[in-house]
Formats: sequence, structure tokens, C-alpha cells
Amino acid sequence: MPNRFKNNSVFLLVISLLLGCGKDSAEEITEALPEASTPCSQEGLLEFFTDPEGNRIFIYGNGETFLEKDGKCQFELQYFDPSFIETNYETNASGTFLLDDGDLIAIKNDFLEDFESKNDFKDLFALEATDPDLFWTNLTLQSPQAKSVSEYVALSQCLLAGACDFLDNRVDMVPDPSDGENLVVQFTSEAPTLDMVTAKCSLSSLLTYFEKGSDIWYEADYFIVEGMPYSIVDFESSFFEFSPGPRVVISGGKLAFNNKFGAKNQYESNSDTTVPVGEWFTVKVHLRFSNTQDGILELWQNGEQLIGTTGINLQTSNALQNILEVGISATSDATTLLMDNIRISNSAF
Repeated sequence: MPNRFKNNSVFLLVISLLLGCGKDSAEEITEALPEASTPCSQEGLLEFFTDPEGNRIFIYGNGETFLEKDGKCQFELQYFDPSFIETNYETNASGTFLLDDGDLIAIKNDFLEDFESKNDFKDLFALEATDPDLFWTNLTLQSPQAKSVSEYVALSQCLLAGACDFLDNRVDMVPDPSDGENLVVQFTSEAPTLDMVTAKCSLSSLLTYFEKGSDIWYEADYFIVEGMPYSIVDFESSFFEFSPGPRVVISGGKLAFNNKFGAKNQYESNSDTTVPVGEWFTVKVHLRFSNTQDGILELWQNGEQLIGTTGINLQTSNALQNILEVGISATSDATTLLMDNIRISNSAF
């Protein structure tokens, strides 16, 4: 199978930015640096929050993040590169483009995937960066047989090159159980082992682009065959270490929003509606991104609005949300999930 992109540069970008360095790397950096002798400064401060453990976290405009503890200010990590957007994107009269080894790849804030022309999982991925059908850029299969970042990245590259087969977690194109003429995507994940935080089986795109004040509308059909995923769609950012962002999760049997950053805010539903197993249901999301309390978070299931609230759903005022991840983006159970009719837009539908 030929290289999907020139010099595999988009894949390298996805691997290095979507996955980040990992928790161990950040801890090693922190342990190697001495503590400062004074509390954290207000000069150049971009964001401040208190995390769930009560730690006071300071994020500065240069991307450095500090922890204030016992009256001292301790460097934690370089959370983002302030030149990230300038380095990786170009905006001109024709729109905004991701830079890829000289190619300009148009961002896609409006996209529909119905899987009807896809007979194999590899058909989801375009062969060339300039292919107008390009949208999905990454496959993540974190599983008992591919636990570490390096293992599941290598597996993804091998699968997309056609050089190997799935190990345990897998993505397949299958007939719709309620309509054999309709093709849908199936995500199958084993449960994580005791030495894993979670398991994953998902598709991602690095071709979205949403800044503060932007609206994203998302909709997809879901069918849980067995098990129960924890998160089913993530709106993430490779602008930051660990690619954080808001996500739709299943909490107490109901859909909810959860922030994978900052104070880890969770927005719950007061509805009695639960997530079904063995039948199709439609999830619709509207987010207006903001790092303050005026962000909008709306969530529907089968047309019923479960959540309509305001709150923080963006990491910092200068943040870029550029990753859409769908499927089993986290689970603690052996799970099989079907999806169809995935749609995103920057305007209401």
C-alpha cells in the first residue's frame, strides 16, 4: 500500500501531537527541576485554576505551567508551544490550511461520514494529503496486546501500511443489524488489564479547527452491541500536552460532558433517559468554546435535550481545538460499538 502522505508527515504530526509525551515523561521533567523559592507570579499569567486534588495551577502565555505548593512555585511542564498555530497552519483568502511538508491541507469543519462507500477499514483513510475525501488521519487501538503509546502507534502504522493484522482491538465495516443494506463501522475493544488506565478503539481526525468563540455541531448514530464504553466522542487539541478537551461520556448510564483538563468539570443530565444497549440512538452536541463560564454545552439524545448549560469547555483563551475522536475513546469493559452518519459542522443543523 503506498504512503498515504508525502514522507508520512501528517502521520508524524498526529503521532507526536495527538498522543503527547505521556505521563511518565512529564513526571520525569518535574522531578529533574528545582523548586522556585517564591509563590507563582501574576506576570504573564494566562489561566489559573485549582485541580480536583486542590493544587493551584498557573499557566503562562509562554506555555509554561507551574504548581504552587507549600508557598513555592514549581515548574510542571511546557503545556503548549505559543508558536504552534503559526508553525502548523496557514490562513489566506481561500481559508485555513494545515501545513504538511509543503502541501496545504484544507481544514474540514463541515464533514459527513455515512460509510456507504467503505468496504474495509483502510478505505476510511485517503492515500494522499490532497485527496478531497481525506478526513480521518489516525487509528488508535490501545489494548492488552498494545498497551503503551509506542506499541499502539506502531500497530496503527503497520495496519495502515497493510503490513500486519489486528491484534485484539479492531475496526471493521459491517452490515447494519437493523438494515443489511446499510454499512456501518464497528469498534471492538477488549477490557483493559489491571496495569492499564483504559482501553481505546477509535478513529481521529486532525483536520478540524475551532478557536475561542467558535461553534461546533456534532451528530452521530450509536449502537452498543455489548459492554459499555465510557467516552464516545472527544473534542481534543494537539495544541496542548496530552491533547485535552471536552468529551461526551456515559456516567451512571446517562450521557454527560466531561472536561479532560483544568478542574475536570463534569456537566450531568437531570433527565431520566439512559443509554440503551442493542438499539440505535442518536447523539447530538453543540459546543461554543470558551475558557470562561460563558461557554455553551448542549447535548441531545434522540432529539431530547439532556443538557443545556453554560460553563468552561476550552483550556485557555488562545486554545485551538483541532481533533475529533470517535468510537470507543475510553472503556473499562469489553465493548462492541457501532456508529453511522457521523457529522460535524460550524453551523446548526
